[in-house]
Amino acid sequence: MTDNRTRLSSPNMPARRPIWFPTRAVAATLAAVAMACTTGCLGPKQESYVTHRPIDVQPQSDQAERLWDATGDVLRRFDFQLDRTDWREGVITTLPETSRTFFEFWRKDVQTDEDLWESIINPIRRWVEVRFHPDDHGEWHSLSVCVHKQRLTSLDRQFNSTGAAYQFFGTKLPATTGEARVTGERDHWLDIGNDDALAAVLLERICEKSGLPAEPATN
Repeated sequence: MTDNRTRLSSPNMPARRPIWFPTRAVAATLAAVAMACTTGCLGPKQESYVTHRPIDVQPQSDQAERLWDATGDVLRRFDFQLDRTDWREGVITTLPETSRTFFEFWRKDVQTDEDLWESIINPIRRWVEVRFHPDDHGEWHSLSVCVHKQRLTSLDRQFNSTGAAYQFFGTKLPATTGEARVTGERDHWLDIGNDDALAAVLLERICEKSGLPAEPATN
């Protein structure tokens, strides 16, 4: 009987080829796919956007209810949670929502390349304010959408080693201003303007869903 150890180590058997894992090629491919998914549907920022338009709607009508319901549906589809819904004042607002980053390609709250890179570099959040403006007779004569942007600000951390860099966003490092630790109590959101690109998209979707005719106003 032939020894298995001898047979397996026989020089007549072909050498086993090493398994090659193309890690660099796979990593490059995944990076390219991620970037394509991240910025493929985005575009450059324009000089102006349509964020309001005239309407002629009676508040106590079926069309007003369709418009009101369409506004809420569109905001929820863009992952915003409704906060204030005041029919009498004609105002709908949402809670602030942290904006998408590079791997959240399924989210729709960022519309331009510039806004995407801004939310990647800094923590950014947005909240929406929709207003139905009445005229002197109480009829809704215009519709406007405003998307407010805010950036998180926090005290700078100080660290003297590379290991401390892993705690840069934590609460264990001292602040450069002298505090022993940086806590979330000192963090706050700073208003940095409006996102007209997203506001224009929301306005368009609201009008489409509610069945309003295409009759936009210019800013």
